[in-house]
Amino acid sequence: MSSGHDTEKEYMKRKAREKENHYNILTNLGWKSVGVLFLLLIIAFVVYTLFFR
Repeated sequence: MSSGHDTEKEYMKRKAREKENHYNILTNLGWKSVGVLFLLLIIAFVVYTLFFR
């Protein structure tokens, strides 16, 4: 009965580590890389609205 509880704890710990890893990836990019990524998203949106609507 306690083994099921342990696996739930392990699952929650794993999910917390995954969230932390995603956060670390974003913070390690730096502000210039995030700016370029944001600019690319805006350009892609503009191209989509011009050509596909």
